[in-house]
Amino acid sequence: MQSEIEANGGRLREPRSAARTGRADPAGALDAAALLDAFAGGAEALRQQADALNAINVFPVPDGDTGTNMSMTMRACVDAIARAPAAGAAALLGAAARGALMGAKGNSGVILSQILGGVAAGAPAAVDGAALAAGLARGRDAAYRVVSAPREGTILTAISAAADAAARADGDAVATLAAAAAGAAEATARTPDLLPVLKEAGVVDAGAQGLAVLLDGMVRALRGEEQAAGADFGAIDPAWLGATQQLHAHEGAQAGFCTEFVVEGHALDAGAVRARMQQSGESVLVVGGERVLRVHLHTHEPQVAIAWARTLGAVSHEKVDDMEAQFRALAARRAPAAGPRAGLAVVAVGAGAGIEALFASMGATVVRGGQTMNPSIGEIRAAIDATGAADVIVLPNNKNIVLAARQAAAGAPARVHVVATTSVPQGVAALVALNTESPYDENVAAMDAASAGVRTGEVTLAARPTTVHGLKVRQGQPIGLVDGDLVVAEDTVDAAVRACVARMAEGRDGALVTLYAGEGIARAGADALAASLAGELGVEVEVVEGGQPHYPYLVGVE
Repeated sequence: MQSEIEANGGRLREPRSAARTGRADPAGALDAAALLDAFAGGAEALRQQADALNAINVFPVPDGDTGTNMSMTMRACVDAIARAPAAGAAALLGAAARGALMGAKGNSGVILSQILGGVAAGAPAAVDGAALAAGLARGRDAAYRVVSAPREGTILTAISAAADAAARADGDAVATLAAAAAGAAEATARTPDLLPVLKEAGVVDAGAQGLAVLLDGMVRALRGEEQAAGADFGAIDPAWLGATQQLHAHEGAQAGFCTEFVVEGHALDAGAVRARMQQSGESVLVVGGERVLRVHLHTHEPQVAIAWARTLGAVSHEKVDDMEAQFRALAARRAPAAGPRAGLAVVAVGAGAGIEALFASMGATVVRGGQTMNPSIGEIRAAIDATGAADVIVLPNNKNIVLAARQAAAGAPARVHVVATTSVPQGVAALVALNTESPYDENVAAMDAASAGVRTGEVTLAARPTTVHGLKVRQGQPIGLVDGDLVVAEDTVDAAVRACVARMAEGRDGALVTLYAGEGIARAGADALAASLAGELGVEVEVVEGGQPHYPYLVGVE
């Protein structure tokens, strides 16, 4: 199957409905192709309405990202389906559940992944109304199990109502799904009566509304109808938001970091991990099995939680969001519009204490993120808005973040240009080229040109054995990538750096090499490596203590 994501800004391809293609059998069951369309339609509905959902995000914290998180979770789900080999409905649902689990974002995304996992469990070759109702019931049960302190008036209430409505339906799969969507919508309308904070804020629950949007989008796709665009679910009461912000400022409410990661190992114990995470923070969700666990929590010490998880196995898909910054951004978006002030600002994405400090010292607003830690569209947009500038330049600094940055720029009140930097060294070069005294267009051109003139090396350890272009790599072996291509495999990290620099500096007389030393690399070792490179290759070498995860060294050559 080809990806449902088009190149033009990440928009999902319009689903081809079961009604139009005849993919429902005479008994009204859905095959794999119809389910693919349904998932793509639901994901597109969430994408279109993510901002409207973000605008009402109050519970469990008012961080304005529920819509973005649910949309990204469903996008991961559809991408996983597209990568899976063609197979029946049961296999497709399994791929959807795995994709949602690995790509889940935020509290709402993790719960959504459990709902999809319940639907996938025990699914037949073709999904009729009864099978769909049974799957939604399993999804409801899974969602309630994973939340340590279930609260009504949330997405849990919506999935419970959806499952009950599906069980009462007496029709084919599309009719059953439509009943579930109606049940979720009705339950969502009742959420302010069940959760006092929603009534105080004057909104329905964003997670419940997101589930209703998803189910409605799936039904519309199956019926061949257009997705409902331009939704408005209301807005948080400014007085409540102001009072909450004041409380936050004085008592530290909502402080901390939304922390997420995946642990892969053997004989993992979800209960033990959950108990340990509850010692570290709140809003703890731990889902998965003995080989893979996804963890979500709110904590003041994300590094402690992640470091402990590394004792269990390989940690990936790390995402750490500053909830204080998110709350301030949400408050700023809800404040009366004053229009962006004059001036030029830069937003740069980076991970690692040294790299983040470097970008900040050069005047950039920093969004934490990078490899396996891709920030959401909402986080990048919040950073753009938080600058308050009329002109903004965004440096994504990772190839997997460029598209999200462009989507975040679309519709922003400021004039925004994304310099398509795919590495930290390119981002630094672009910032060096910035001249705040020059016109915006000149800075855009200068930063584009500067970033394009940098070659990037990335040295890391191979996650698995592989062979690329005849180069055999052992698991755990130091490897080097040059401009994104795997080119060297060596016995030591330093040897991999030397091989990368030799390739990148070839033909560049007087090349300037910058070594960004990663997490765990001692400064003395980095300085010794720099001195040997300068002596062996005749290049000028600088060392920056980057502190980036996953990559012992990043290398820039100009």
